[in-house]
Parts: sequence; structure tokens; C-alpha cells
Amino acid sequence: MRIIDRYIIVTVIKATLMTLLALTILAFVLALVEEIEDVGRGDYNSWHALVVAACSTPRFVYESFPVSALIGALLGLGGLAASGELVAMRAAGMSSRQILFAVIKGGLLLMVLVVIVGDGIGPVTEQYGNQLKLEKQKKQITFSSRNGFWAKDGNAIVNIRQVSVAGELRDVTIYELSADQQLQTITRAVSGQYDFGRWVLAEVRQSKLDAMQVHTSRSQWLAWDSLVDPSVLSGALINPLMLPAWDLWEQIQNLKIRGQNAAAYEVTFWGKIAIPLTTIAMLVLAVPMVMSGNRTTTAGQRVFTGAMLGTLLYLFSRGFSFLVLAMELPAMTVMLFPLAVILVLVFWLNRFAARRY
Repeated sequence: MRIIDRYIIVTVIKATLMTLLALTILAFVLALVEEIEDVGRGDYNSWHALVVAACSTPRFVYESFPVSALIGALLGLGGLAASGELVAMRAAGMSSRQILFAVIKGGLLLMVLVVIVGDGIGPVTEQYGNQLKLEKQKKQITFSSRNGFWAKDGNAIVNIRQVSVAGELRDVTIYELSADQQLQTITRAVSGQYDFGRWVLAEVRQSKLDAMQVHTSRSQWLAWDSLVDPSVLSGALINPLMLPAWDLWEQIQNLKIRGQNAAAYEVTFWGKIAIPLTTIAMLVLAVPMVMSGNRTTTAGQRVFTGAMLGTLLYLFSRGFSFLVLAMELPAMTVMLFPLAVILVLVFWLNRFAARRY
């Protein structure tokens, strides 16, 4: 790697990380303000609010990474343009394509960081924060894993494999324990709904264990009085965007095997794949934006331009995901269409950059 390539890469990465740090601090403060409102509920105190706010921050970092990359690249490359270093690089024989490739190399390094946050750090911290908040506010012991949602419900342990967007439970198993903590009853249900203050389980198979044998019975419906209310479920479940890509893919395959609609999970999966790719695309977009712009443009103007354009592209991609679900379009278009829009912007801006440099 040439020294000049390394210089561009370090400049872009440094500016992007500084931008990301500023946005992360802002996100943490906003999350903390929101959590402070819940202080005093149950045993939830200010320290718990601080921890939960910190645990929720990686989700914002992950979702805002493409915007941070665009702003950071505009600042980094813009600084080089303002000081005349880009002109010097061109005079030394470096083409626009070589500058672009150097930026892409930096983008590949940033993409590794995106994947670490989205598939490594984020799911762990958010799960911990959600569990801490529920335990302190509701005094409910919960745990979310790739095997579903687990909760301690009196003398019973509950496992819920899936929860639909409408709040319907699917594949429910309840393990009831005796006073001496021995397994007493196992209840399995295909689905469950919250109705008039209680859960109603459907297609139930119940097995009661004694010292000699197992007694099994079946029923179409069963009322289930439980401490697990909808608010506990909504608080315990992790945002699907923060699930590792392989867990999302596994859930998609399981839904298809059962003949259930997996469109929402597929859109989330391809949207997740799009984030690191969009990060690189934003860096590529920054090159013609800087090279076609005015060298007298201030850092504040570049930040404003990057923030506005990045936010518009982010909102566009989110809105397009709802359109894909509503019109039942192929889920992969969630990833491809926004990237195509950015590519068109790159080619359009390159026309102006070619005239200036």
C-alpha cells in the first residue's frame, strides 16, 4: 500500500470515527433522558437508567453508521481539498479512480467495525439492558436467546419461541415445578393470545408427571393466568435489526418450513446486509461530492450537506422497506434499490467532478 493511499485511508477513518463518536454521545444523552422518566418504577434507579441507556446505544450506532461514514468522508476529503492536498495528489499523477479506491479500502475496514457492532456487541448489550430493566421494574426474570423468550412465572418456567407483530405467541412451552422444585407439568401450545387480562392458549397438549407414569391430555383452548403480560414481552424482545444475521436467517428458514409468512424477517435480514454495503457506498458518494464542490466550502457546510443527504437516504431506505412489505416485492430489493440510487448519484456527481479536476 502506498504512503499516499494510507494517508487518505487514515484521514477518512479518523474523520468518520470522530463523527460517529459525536453522534454516539448525542444518542446516549437522548436515551438517558428517556430512561430517566422511568426511574422510580419498582427498583429501577438512576444507575440502572445509565446502564440501560449505554446498552441501547449500539443499535443507534449501527443504524447511523452509513450517515456517519458520509459526513466523516466529506470532512476528511473536504479538509484535503481545502488545503490543496487533493490538487497536489492529482498533480503528482494520482487519478480520481485511485483516490476512490483508497477511500474504498478505508470503507472495507469500517465495514468490519459495522459487522462487529451489528452482529457482536449490539445484540449482547441490548439483551442485557432489556433484562436489567425488566428485572428492576417488573421484578420479572427474563431471558431472550436464539431459542426464544424465557421467563420465570411463579413456580413455572415459560419458553415462547416466537411473538408476532400483533403480539400473538407461537410455540409456547410451560414447565411447572412443584414446591420442592421437581418438574410436575409440561404444557405445550401452538399459539396464544392476550384477551381480557389473561392469556388463552390454543391447540394445547398437557403432560402431568408423577412417580410412576406420564398422563397426557389435549384441548383446543386453555386459559393461562400468567405474570407475563404484553408489556413484558415487548420489553424483553430484541429489535430484529440487532439480531445477528445468522439468527435472522435461521428464523426465516424455520418459518418457511412451518409454512408461515417470513416476509418481515426477510426484509429485516436484507436491510441488515445493506447497512455495511451502504456504508461503503456513502464513502464512494463522498468522493465526487468533494471533488465537484467548491474548495472554500467550510466544514460546517459539509457536515450540514452530509447530514441532510444521509438522513434523506436513510429515511428513503426505511420507507422503501415498508413499501416492499405492502406490495410483496422481493425482499432483496430492500438492499439493491437504495444502493442503486446512491450509484446514480455517484455517476451524476462524477460528471461535475471531471470538469473541476
